[in-house]
Amino acid sequence: MKILISAIRCSPGDRREAGATWAWCKAAALDHEIWLVTRGDSAELIRKELLVRPVPGLTIVPLDLPWRRDYWWSDSLWFRHAARKVQRLHDEHDFAVIHHLTVGQRGVPSGTATSGQARVIWGPISLPTPIPLSLTHWLGPGGLTAELGRRYGAAVTRWMFNRRAGRQADLVVAQDNDVAARLDRRVIVEPMAAIRPVTGGGGPGDGFGAVGTSTAVFAGRLVPDKGLLLAINALARPAAARWELRVMGDGPDWRRAERLAERLGVRDRVEFRGDVPRAQVLTSLLRADALLAPWLRAPAAWTIAEALARGCPVVCLDRGAPAALVGPGEGAVVPWRGDVVGALADALGNITRRIDPVTRWAPDRLPAILADWYSAQPASR
Repeated sequence: MKILISAIRCSPGDRREAGATWAWCKAAALDHEIWLVTRGDSAELIRKELLVRPVPGLTIVPLDLPWRRDYWWSDSLWFRHAARKVQRLHDEHDFAVIHHLTVGQRGVPSGTATSGQARVIWGPISLPTPIPLSLTHWLGPGGLTAELGRRYGAAVTRWMFNRRAGRQADLVVAQDNDVAARLDRRVIVEPMAAIRPVTGGGGPGDGFGAVGTSTAVFAGRLVPDKGLLLAINALARPAAARWELRVMGDGPDWRRAERLAERLGVRDRVEFRGDVPRAQVLTSLLRADALLAPWLRAPAAWTIAEALARGCPVVCLDRGAPAALVGPGEGAVVPWRGDVVGALADALGNITRRIDPVTRWAPDRLPAILADWYSAQPASR
C-alpha cells in the first residue's frame, strides 16, 4: 500500500521521541511504500542514515516553516502547514493510509487529508492530562499556579482534538490510559516506546554508600510534577530504610528537595548529582537496584522503557505512560489515591533483585501492530 506518515520529529540514533518515530517509520516501510513528511533537520539526518543503511520504499518529504527559529507555538503552526502539504500529496498519490504519527503536547494537528478514501490514523498521541486534585499539594505554590494554567490548556486542547478527531480519524491511538480517558471517543492504547533490551548490568546492592544498601535512581528535570518530594518522603519511611536515592537532574526543585531531606533526616542517603550526560544516566540504570519515578504527570516515559530494557525494576504511580509500560514483576505501579508515600516506600521495600531485561517494548513488535492498524477499511466521511 501507499502510506503517508506525518511526523514532526524523526531522527535515526535518537532514543527518545524522534528515535521512536524513526523505528515506527522503518517498521511501516518493511511492507509498504512510505512517504514521510517531517521537519527539514530530521529529513537531513534520515538522508545521511539512508546512505549507510538504505530503507527501500521510503520517500522523505522535508517540510519547514518559513522562519528558522523555534518558538513555543512553532509545533502548532507546523501541524497546520503539514495539513496542506499532506492534502496536496494525497491528491497526487491517492494514499491508502494517512498516519499522523506524533502529536506533541504543545500542538494539536489541524487536519489531514479529508478527501478520498484514505484510512486516517492519529497516534500514538500524547495530550495534556491534569494532575489529580489530591496530589496537587505536592506541587508547591509555583507548581500549583502552573498546573491551573495547564488545566485550562488541557481543556482547550481536548476540545480541539475531539472535535477534529471525531470528524476525520478512523483510528486514534493513545500512549496511555490517562490520555485515552480524556477523549470522548473509542481509542486504543499503545505506548510509542521502541527500546531494545540491553544486558551487562550490575546486581543488587550496587549502591553509592554502605554495603547492604540498595540504590534507587531518580532521573529527570527537577520540577514539581516529577514528584521528587514524594520520592524523598518515601525514603524516610521505615519500609525504605535500606534505600539510598541518586538524583540525576537539575531544576527549580533542587533546593526545596535538599531542605526536605535535611528536615526528614535522610540527607545522608540522598545524592544530588545535578545535570549529567544521558549516557551516564543509562549506565546508572544498568547498575541501580530500581528507578524511582513517582511522576505526577508523564505524557511520555522514555526513561521508564530504558530502565526496563536494562533490567532495572521501576516504581511509579498509576499515572500516564509509566503505568502503561511497567508490567507485573517489573517493579510496582502504585495507586495515586490514599497513602501514596507509604505505598511507594512499601514498593521499594518489596524489591529484592533486578529483573531480566524487558523485551516487550522492542521495535520488533511494531510491524505486526501497524499491519493490524493499516488493514482495516476507512470510514465514510
